[in-house]
Amino acid sequence: MHTRPTTRSDLLHTLQTTRAALLSAIDAVPVDRREEPLPSGLSVKDLLAHITFWERYLLDRLEAAAAGRDVASLPYEIDMEVDAINARVLAQHQSQSWEVIWFDFEDVHRRALAAIEQLSEADIFDPARSQAVIGDDTHTAFDHIYAETAEHFAEHAAEIKTWLTGHPPVMHAGADLCPLVRPETTYAGLQGLNYFAGVSAQNVGSQAICMHLLKMPPGARAKAHLHEHHETAIYLISGQAAMWYGPNLEYHLQMQAGEFLYIPAGVPHLPYNPSPDTEAVAVLSRTDPNEQESVRLLPELENLVKPGII
Repeated sequence: MHTRPTTRSDLLHTLQTTRAALLSAIDAVPVDRREEPLPSGLSVKDLLAHITFWERYLLDRLEAAAAGRDVASLPYEIDMEVDAINARVLAQHQSQSWEVIWFDFEDVHRRALAAIEQLSEADIFDPARSQAVIGDDTHTAFDHIYAETAEHFAEHAAEIKTWLTGHPPVMHAGADLCPLVRPETTYAGLQGLNYFAGVSAQNVGSQAICMHLLKMPPGARAKAHLHEHHETAIYLISGQAAMWYGPNLEYHLQMQAGEFLYIPAGVPHLPYNPSPDTEAVAVLSRTDPNEQESVRLLPELENLVKPGII
């Protein structure tokens, strides 16, 4: 996982390296497997169309704001759930050839990169400039650029590499056939929380499940997000946890120690620890064996959470 850039030069460098990693992953796919479904159900060709759509959305926002046009006038149904948008993108591009989709993939990135390179440090990071630069007075241009480029490139490069390598389970023998794992190492999730690594494809070779330990400090909160391709089950061991969820984070729940929670794939949510002084400890299990599961950040929902609740 890349450290989030804090300067214009760092952002451009991260864009370059994550794009290179994505191209490397694509290059490793044999020609006769480009339309073979991955575990997510999408092929590599489908992923290219998907990545291009969201990068084009970024480019169109930048160009509209630069021209003084209202981004709400753009031909994107942003009120739809992300899964519905992605399904529509898939339907629109599924019949297109690899060559057509590849041309679009390269052309849109070239134009998006050129637009980003025209931005100053203040344009990218200053909240006071975000309305003029990206048509959003809640999130910076950086939030949009990073989510639709570097973060997205890294997510799908990892997905392709995982699919190609297959992460076959290590064939332990004897007493090591069923490995024990102590949650001693941590990793940072895209959604802004730190997890203790447990069972995953990376450390035990699991094929369809991962399980981790989460300790949320008092007052900690995640970013609004959804998991595009997998379900999540949570058991709260101690403390309290709460969550806003739904297409516009319009629903709210509070969870007590000893309770389970189920989150379907594709449901936007924003979990947090409502306690000002008590840590929340939970076990999370997902139907994706990879530690860095496919998370889609939803910065446009952050301002929908009622003030004073978190």
